[in-house]
Amino acid sequence: MDAYVTDLRRRIGTFDGRAVSILGEIEAAESGRDGYMTALIALTDDDSGNISFGATWLIKSALEAGMALSADQVSTLLARIDAVTAWDARLHICQSVRHMDVAADDADALIQWLVPLRQHDKPFLRAWSLDAICYLAARDPRHRDFAQASLGEALADDAASVRARARRLAG
Repeated sequence: MDAYVTDLRRRIGTFDGRAVSILGEIEAAESGRDGYMTALIALTDDDSGNISFGATWLIKSALEAGMALSADQVSTLLARIDAVTAWDARLHICQSVRHMDVAADDADALIQWLVPLRQHDKPFLRAWSLDAICYLAARDPRHRDFAQASLGEALADDAASVRARARRLAG
């Protein structure tokens, strides 16, 4: 597996942060391979170049296409997120949450990770952290009051994208 992670890291390393067609080519070539998602998870907190961005984009894309993470993979991914520093990689994780089956213990930790993202300077990160919070709250009533308070704050956000996401979630 280490050789595969190294090879995938090298290939993602050719991504310049803009031309996602490179990531699409990687996805087309690798998505059916055993260990693909596990290797991507291993790269989520790699802060060199655009590795974290590329790995999380590929995870998000795979989940949106119907691939699933096992419970162990979800736990492994969530155990790494504190080390994810790139805002765009954090965004991809937030956008992926609704495609994951998050265990209750992992959801508690994930909520704590999402809390400061509600105040991030990037509006899309604020909007999608709210989306993740509301998704988790819909699955676990212990988080509903927090989600409602977060929705209220987001409805008053300066950014139209955040307000629009909040209206859609409140809808």
